[in-house]
Amino acid sequence: AVQLAACLVAVSARRRCTMSTSAINARDFRPKDKAVGSWDPNSSRWDEIVVSFVQPSWGITANMEHTAATKEHPQRTRFTYPLNITGVKYQSEAELKGLRINDVLVAVKSDNPPTADFIEVVPEEDYDRLPGGKQYVADDVRDLLMRGGACTVKVKREWKNQRCEECGSDRIIEQTQMGDLTCEDCGTVHRSRLISMASEWRTFADDDNKSDPNRTGGPENPLLSGDGMQTMIQTGGGRMASDVLGTGANLSKSQYRSGGQTNDRALQEGYAQIQAMCDRLNLNLAISMEAKELFKVVEDQKQAGRKVGKDLEAIVASTVFIGCRIKNVPRTIKEILTVVKCTKHDLGKTLKAVTQLVQEVTGKVISSSKPSDVIERFCSHIKTSHDVTKAATEITDRAFEITSVAQGRVHASVAGAAIYMACLLREGQGTSSGLPLCKAVSEASGAAEATIRDVYKGLHAERHKLVPEWFATKEQIQSMSEH
Repeated sequence: AVQLAACLVAVSARRRCTMSTSAINARDFRPKDKAVGSWDPNSSRWDEIVVSFVQPSWGITANMEHTAATKEHPQRTRFTYPLNITGVKYQSEAELKGLRINDVLVAVKSDNPPTADFIEVVPEEDYDRLPGGKQYVADDVRDLLMRGGACTVKVKREWKNQRCEECGSDRIIEQTQMGDLTCEDCGTVHRSRLISMASEWRTFADDDNKSDPNRTGGPENPLLSGDGMQTMIQTGGGRMASDVLGTGANLSKSQYRSGGQTNDRALQEGYAQIQAMCDRLNLNLAISMEAKELFKVVEDQKQAGRKVGKDLEAIVASTVFIGCRIKNVPRTIKEILTVVKCTKHDLGKTLKAVTQLVQEVTGKVISSSKPSDVIERFCSHIKTSHDVTKAATEITDRAFEITSVAQGRVHASVAGAAIYMACLLREGQGTSSGLPLCKAVSEASGAAEATIRDVYKGLHAERHKLVPEWFATKEQIQSMSEH
């Protein structure tokens, strides 16, 4: 026993000495919430691949957009950055070279005539950059890629560190129902009986609805107070049970009367109105989520004592209006008023207060709308051609920049008059729907026919400055009708 104790003391001293003198290896570090040997689906690395092409067409497509015309440049096709491959044609040269979707082009050089250095695919900072951080690839790289032919490109490809031992594929998926880690290509099971970190299902024998299992806890919801991590007492037993002390219905009644989740009830009521309003205006999910986030900011400030307004419908309409502005799909005040019952005065007053609050609290930039922002939507309603839409946009922009005809006018009225002028030059007095042109433009823009004709008279006087040269000849512009 004495010898064994001496050996343990010596081993302990040797271990302390080793720990104090050896350096810490960074590869031995693991996060606290990551067990040894556990599978991380996001673990990956990037490899660079060099591919040479000789065919005129490589057989790949990349993410590109058609940008609108500006003062400096006409309408053109541009690649967005980063330059991801979005499609590989079957049996093309790119497929034979091993390229695949989601590869990223990082450099290119011409082999005919040959050049020594690669041209890097980098974002170009210019005036065409759109709001929201979107960037475009330089035009010289775009021209070289669209030309095709003999070229050499550098491609970066993401490889998952977890790879199949049988076929080498990195398409490893986790089957949560079976608890297996399986290769999607060959079906090899690499690990089994994985521990699921999702919420458990639970049922009780005395539940009223046994076919409806409930989770132990709901997911976090950032749109509710405390991320939704609160306790709600479930009602049950009918109205009579609410008077019996100790029952769930009685406790739920007491919680409601004590004001529990009062703010959450107001938030949920506002969210329901926002969703209904977005559905009636045909707005997408991104706008409704933006409006809900703004509504939560407003409600939090109201709880803090700030005065915004008492009309819930006006506050909801204001958040939807601002959400459309932030997402660059603005709607007019008249369009918002078609789905609410509050007056224009109440909406304008509340909108001013909500806009100031949102800018102070969140710091978000709420851009001012332009008539050209709604022209494409109005033209789509009356089914005009692309040239008419483009010409109407230029007419509207020039009306505000060159002349003073549109000053003080409602944007929808100016946009409607510009569409009316462009349609007169190309499509005459009729439309595809059979309605008279002025009536169709009035229904699309929401402006009265008399207002559109009145604004058109002012635009007609300056028609030679407003109508683009590529859209109509001088003789056509000169012979335009005044009505």
